Amino acid sequence: MKKILSLAIIAYFNLSLFAQNASTLYEKAQKFENKGNFKQAMLLYKEAASLALKPKKLEQFLKEDNKNIIKYGNNDIKSYKNASTNKSLKQIIFQTFDVKPYHMNYLLPFTYDDVNHNGRKNMETKFQISFKKSLAKNLFGMQNELFLGYSQTSWWQTSAASSPFRETNYEPELFMLFPYAKKQSILKAYKVGILHQSNGQGGSLSRSWNRIYLEGALQKSGIFMIPRIWYRIPEHKKVNPSDSSGDDNPDIYKYLGYGDLKILYPYKKQLFSILLRDNFRFKGDNKGAVQFDWTFPFPWGSNFFGYLQIFSGYGESLIDYNKRNDKIGLGFAITR
Repeated sequence: MKKILSLAIIAYFNLSLFAQNASTLYEKAQKFENKGNFKQAMLLYKEAASLALKPKKLEQFLKEDNKNIIKYGNNDIKSYKNASTNKSLKQIIFQTFDVKPYHMNYLLPFTYDDVNHNGRKNMETKFQISFKKSLAKNLFGMQNELFLGYSQTSWWQTSAASSPFRETNYEPELFMLFPYAKKQSILKAYKVGILHQSNGQGGSLSRSWNRIYLEGALQKSGIFMIPRIWYRIPEHKKVNPSDSSGDDNPDIYKYLGYGDLKILYPYKKQLFSILLRDNFRFKGDNKGAVQFDWTFPFPWGSNFFGYLQIFSGYGESLIDYNKRNDKIGLGFAITR
């Protein structure tokens, strides 16, 4: 505060002095001009103009000094001269740690499964949260970016007596995103990652697996295609089904296959999406899945969308990787 007050006093006296000197020179220049001495008059006009512009430099100095103040509501917080320290200060004050949405974040209060399963209601609630955090950029000079991602999907038996959560799938992952450098190509980017998925349960209800995957992002005539292939990291066989370690689901590839394909089509404020998956076993043991997503704008809110989800096939959740589900859900999404 003392510094700002001192600068204001200095500015006042300097502005007054500059104004007086410029005014005096201007009057002298007029006298020379009236006497016909135009050369001397122009020199004095020039010097007066130069003095008149100096206060602007002082004002600019004051503005630059104000840049070192971080506005926090109606309060001013003095920052530091070091740029890295200021970045840390802003992160502490505003809690901005660059966490961004990853997969869709949504809530489906109503979903209905046309297939009956023992011990559960056909109607339940489903929701998903998903975010990512950038860890490093341009590691190999390819404009690539390293991310830590996390997704969690839950199935909640809200129509049951005590409304238990029957299943939650946890998906932490580490991936590298590479933008494709060549112009005029349908391939826009590709991604390499390692993904863990588990349901956090024990004993015979435990499900988990680890994958390394390669994913591409392609665009053609307004349609986006995202093919993904994966390799499952092998686990040792369980001696006893109740063992905590070992392979919980050794035959999961028979139902989820070795990859999937997502197709997206944006139309104005709507987004249509289809997810396709197949095990490519066509001799009586073919298994797969298809999921259709439609998000559409509500009359209010810019980041709030209605959401219709239709799923048919195997692997909607880990506990059902080898069970068929035919489900429809309706709700809303806050990211897509």
